[in-house]
Formats: sequence, structure tokens, C-alpha cells
Amino acid sequence: MSNLTLSSQAPIQIQPIDTAPFENYLTYLGLPTNNVIAPLSDRKIISTNLEQFILNLSPEIKQNARYLSKFVAGTAIGLFDASLNYIWNEVVIALRAKAISYGLDLFFDAAVGGNNRDDYEKEEDLAGLKDNTLINTCKKLELISDILQTKLLHILAMRNDIGASHPNTYSINAFELLGWLQTCINEILEEKPSPAAINIQKFIIGIKTSTELLSATNVEAMKNSINELSLHNTNNLLNTLFSIYTEDNTAEIVRKNISLIAPHIWNKADTEIKIQLGIRLNGYKVNIQTDKQILAESFFQLCNGNEYKTIQDKIIEINEHLENLLSARYGHNNFHTEPNYMRKILSYLKTVNDIPDECALKLLKYVLICRIGKGCNYNDGVSPVGKPLYDKLLNMIGDKHIPYFLAAMHSDEIANNLTNPICHKQMMQVIEIVEKNMINERLKEIFQYLKDNKSILNKIRNDTKYRKLTENHIRWD
Repeated sequence: MSNLTLSSQAPIQIQPIDTAPFENYLTYLGLPTNNVIAPLSDRKIISTNLEQFILNLSPEIKQNARYLSKFVAGTAIGLFDASLNYIWNEVVIALRAKAISYGLDLFFDAAVGGNNRDDYEKEEDLAGLKDNTLINTCKKLELISDILQTKLLHILAMRNDIGASHPNTYSINAFELLGWLQTCINEILEEKPSPAAINIQKFIIGIKTSTELLSATNVEAMKNSINELSLHNTNNLLNTLFSIYTEDNTAEIVRKNISLIAPHIWNKADTEIKIQLGIRLNGYKVNIQTDKQILAESFFQLCNGNEYKTIQDKIIEINEHLENLLSARYGHNNFHTEPNYMRKILSYLKTVNDIPDECALKLLKYVLICRIGKGCNYNDGVSPVGKPLYDKLLNMIGDKHIPYFLAAMHSDEIANNLTNPICHKQMMQVIEIVEKNMINERLKEIFQYLKDNKSILNKIRNDTKYRKLTENHIRWD
């Protein structure tokens, strides 16, 4: 057995602990002895190598390292699984310390998604994170390296599967335990945040503590720095800026400065984080956090991010804007008031896939009412600014939305206006636009029938052949 040399003291000889009496006692009690205590050979390997490892640790590390004392005791009597548990507890403490040092707001923004984010604020809340989340978030923020993350996740899996925290039949060998000890102590203590992580930390601190409006030069410099960030760092930065922006106690100058750079970061971030922010916004509504909701809405507005709101929010808000659009259509000075509401609607609909089924019929109906216009000579009755906006939506739709389009076209509000030659001309233009994206042969046949019978377009819904042709797409009551 090796000597444990303590500085300024004579070597102390540690005799192997005879565990046979204890194992005999377990047998007497009728308890299992297999895979409980490590073999003497493994315990000797540990004691021989552990001595030099601990002597090489700095006094600062050893000063309050009771977990190491427990580790030595556990390995001396052969309880390797318990020793692993002692070390792992220290890993968790060390990772939490990294999170605190980096900044809890930044860390929780990266660790917690959706509506749960507001439940995490203080150091004590770190205990609510699972160990694998703690590790993965440290890696996401580049507080630890890829390699260390892989090692720690492996040790965590071993700890969970074969450590003292779970029943098991596997025996940890001495060399495994020594390797894990070195990873958990040396590598975690030596690992430093990446330069990118440090820069993001400085960036956030600079924004949060700003007391003056950022100059155009500063904004451009920030944008150039953001362009060099990795995608996951960009996502983390956007998430944190959203949190700062929606905090009640954030100074208005800070929000203003965020507004100058947030759209650029938004455009560089990926879809997943934008959807997560949409979920958080929805959570503010559900929980009646009105102040946060208003600020979150403002953030989405300045980033042009309405398309990433939850489907429930999109349906409610699109419907609201549609009602305003229709009111504008029948109101005074509609040529000038319609476009504003149509722009708001389009802010939710970047592609055809963004159109919620729940409001597709209403959307196409109200847009058609505006697009065929008033039937007057001035600008052919259609808002000159609104017309390209309506056509932008109509150019989106394809086979999936054609049934909604046909149902809207045959509604009384539109069909009755098709007796007006100017409205009729506008509808034929619309049919040409929508037809371009069609793939289904039956739908093409339907549109050809509409063009061939354009003289009865206002009453074609009553045509027997037309009804037969469209019976698989429209329910005729």
C-alpha cells in the first residue's frame, strides 16, 4: 500500500481495510454482498494513484473540499459508487458557479424555454435545472468545451446508471473512477469561457447599463460583431435581449438601444428561437401579464416577427385586422386607410403555410371584397396602394386554399358585385393570378370553366354543371 505524504509531516502508512467482517455481517443479515464493496486490488490501485493526484491540487481547492475527504473515505472502504456520487455533487456546484459568474439572466434565457422562463430568476432556482440541462446550457453558452460536455454527460450517465443514487449490478473499476475524478476536478476548474461567450457577456452588460443612445457608428460596429457569432450564440443573444426588453424595470433608453440592434439579430437567428419567443408572448397573455405582453408585442413589431406568434395569437390578431380592413373598405377615404391594415395582415403571412385554416375563408373573402373594389372609374375602384398588397396574398395561395377562394368568390358580398363591369374585370384579373400556382388538374378545369363562362360569373354558383364540377371542393347547401 502506498504512503499518503502530507506536507511538513512524516509519511503516514495506510493499511488496507479488511472488509471481510463487514461482508460477513451482511451475509448474517441475509443481505447481498456481491458488487457492494470493490475488490482489494481495485482499492489498492485507487490509493496508489489518488495520493499524488490530491497532493498536486492547490491548497485553495483542498481547503473546503469535504467531498474529496468523503471520496477518499469511500474508496478506502470500497464504496466506489458512493464516491462517484460525492464527486458528481461537486461538479454540479462548479457548473452552477460558472452560471452565476457568467450571469443568471443570460444563463436562464439559454436554459429555460417558453412560459417557464419567468420562474427562474435567483441562484436558488439553479437547483430546478436537471443536471443534463446544466451541462448542455454551459456548452451552449460556451462556458465549457464540446469535449468536456461529452465527458460530463458520459459520467452523468454512469452516475445515474451505476452510482449510489440508483440500484445496479455493475461494478465501477478503479481506473474508471480515477479518470472521472480527474475530469470532474481538474478539467472543470481549468475550463474557461470561450472568447465568444465573454464578448456576449460584455455586449449584454453594455446594453443593460447604457445611459445614452447608441450612435450610428456604434450600432454598425455591433452589427458587424453579431455577423461573426455562431448561430446558437446569436439565438442566445436574441433570447436575452427579449428578456431585458420585456422586464418592467428596464430603462427606456435601454429599450431604445435594443430596438436599434434587435431587428438585425432577429434576421440572423433561426426559426426555433423565434417560435419560443412567440410562446413566451402567448404566456404573458394567458397569465394576464399585461405590461410584459405590451412590451413583447412591441418587440415582435420592431422585428417584424408576427409570423412567429403562436397559432392562437395569429388567429385572434389576423381576425382583428381583417375586421378593421373591412371597416376601412366601407369607410371614408378607404383608398388610403385599407393598405395599413393589409400590411399588418401580411406581417403574419410570409408564406402560404403561415395562413391559419381557421381564418382562411374570412381572409380570402375580405381581401377579395377589397380587391374587386367599389366598381367606380377612379382607379377602377381599387386602392392603388392596396392593390399590390392584395395581389401579394393572392399570389401565395395554391391548391390547398382554392376551395376557400371559390367559397369566398361565391359569397353574396362578392357575387352580387360582379354584375358591375369594373368589379367583374377585377375578378377576372384575380382568377388569372390565382390560377398560376395551381397543380391539381380538376382545379385547373374549374378555373377554365370560370373563364369560359365569365359572362355569368355573378351567378355561376347556380350553374348545375359548375356545381357538379366543384362538388369535391365546395359543399353546396
